[in-house]
Amino acid sequence: MPNESSSLDAETLQRLRAGVRLLAVRSLSDPDASNEVVQETIARALKALAEGRLRNPDHLGAYVRGIARHVIADVHRSRALSPITGTDPEGLPSSRSGALEQIISAEERQRLRFALNAISEPDREILRLCFHEGLTPGEIAERLGMPSERIRKRKSRALERLRRVFLAGGHD
Repeated sequence: MPNESSSLDAETLQRLRAGVRLLAVRSLSDPDASNEVVQETIARALKALAEGRLRNPDHLGAYVRGIARHVIADVHRSRALSPITGTDPEGLPSSRSGALEQIISAEERQRLRFALNAISEPDREILRLCFHEGLTPGEIAERLGMPSERIRKRKSRALERLRRVFLAGGHD
């Protein structure tokens, strides 16, 4: 496979950096750590491109997002914080954000957990593969041996069911 990194123009690289930075800032709330995530993600992506590990160049954005999610998870682990709960190992709220923000976040997390438990296991699995593992519908389809269009529809329907349950406060 030809060297894909040579086809990465400055505009595409800048767009990827901006997207990764947005993901990192939202997840980490720390500009310095976010900058490190951007640098590490882009470095890993360029290495993967140079080694020809990206099967479909049309999926570059999703591929880079997946790398970014892994790098962000590494940062969370290194801080000894759970990326899902935002607590330290003893279960106490992180001091990185205010008390009101922690209460709201804890309340939303609880509602989301309830909503996730209210939808079917196949719906939860599709959403887990998409959002926790960062797989694209095509990658999930390949893993499950299904057409990618079916996975896209299942994901869309699962998100709609999750949204309805979440907005109804779990009383759907």
